[in-house]
Amino acid sequence: MKREEVITMMKNTKCLILGVALAVVCVVMTGQVHAVSGDEVSELIETLEAGEPVYYKNLTIVPIYTTRIKDRFRYTTLDEALEDGLLEIREVEGGQVPQVELTNRSDRYIFLMGGEVLTGCKQDRLVGRDVLIKPKSRRVIVPVYCVEAGRWTYESDSFYSKQNLGTGKLRAEGQKAGKSAQGDIWDEIRSMSDRVGVSSPTSRLQAVYESEDTRRELSAFEGKMEDIPHLYPDVIGVVVGVGDEITSVDIFANPALFRRLWPKMLESAALSAISHKRAGSITQGDAIGLLRMLHDRRYKQKAGIDLGFELSVVDDKVNVNALVYRNAVIHLAAFPEGEIACGSRTDGDRERRIPVIRRP
Repeated sequence: MKREEVITMMKNTKCLILGVALAVVCVVMTGQVHAVSGDEVSELIETLEAGEPVYYKNLTIVPIYTTRIKDRFRYTTLDEALEDGLLEIREVEGGQVPQVELTNRSDRYIFLMGGEVLTGCKQDRLVGRDVLIKPKSRRVIVPVYCVEAGRWTYESDSFYSKQNLGTGKLRAEGQKAGKSAQGDIWDEIRSMSDRVGVSSPTSRLQAVYESEDTRRELSAFEGKMEDIPHLYPDVIGVVVGVGDEITSVDIFANPALFRRLWPKMLESAALSAISHKRAGSITQGDAIGLLRMLHDRRYKQKAGIDLGFELSVVDDKVNVNALVYRNAVIHLAAFPEGEIACGSRTDGDRERRIPVIRRP
């Protein structure tokens, strides 16, 4: 091959590599969303099994556990980070309702779960969707929703946590991030406050949690269901039902992360049960049917807020979002939309452990 031909070939190769690199950069910078198979979600679902339902009043909890844990890393939770002074959360430029600013002052990987409530500053906020913050990250902008419509004055310089999580309906609206999400969240807080008989001058979600009557009822649920993460060593999540409807699904990377978040998840589920008096219960078959449906969806992928990427689907059946990092699902949250087809109730539903999907 002649010297000139070699030089031309090298130039063309460099152009091809550069072109591919630029294409990748453009996708990342524009936050382009595209449909993918969602292999990480499918692989997770294929390892899951449903335990026996735990019932109390109109609340059903179906433990979900796994035959294979892919990620055993110890992520630091929001409450742990704030308690240890590792994380600072402030208003953006003096205060913007849909955003807050996070700075990780530590060498930890900090996980914020979609729906967690941030208290203080100019008004309480609800985290819109899952966030994984890398060590030493500064000024990470996170989407949030107001859960205190009647206040816009500083209560504190930075946000803190009272260890609360929005109900399934509030979390679903925040995760879906539709045009009417903020208004729907305010409406649900007002409606829930009326149903449980709690009045707050600022329509504060926190006031519902702190009501003496609500606390007494929540304690009864906690006494019956607080040990669910310890039923088996490999419990990594739950399917929650209020009355005869599934309200939420939460599955985590490993049992340790699930256990640390379970207390606020249980309070959230119990508050939903208290404020919605629907009778009935869900079954293992119902939980399995929904998990199988999650396996079969076609997901859209977009970059995560700081680390990882998200796989999501919002359609007439389900609203689901999974945060993926290092090829593992850190957390999957799903909320049924309208009527969904549940699993068949067969004799196998009475078995202690039922594979959701088993490879041939």
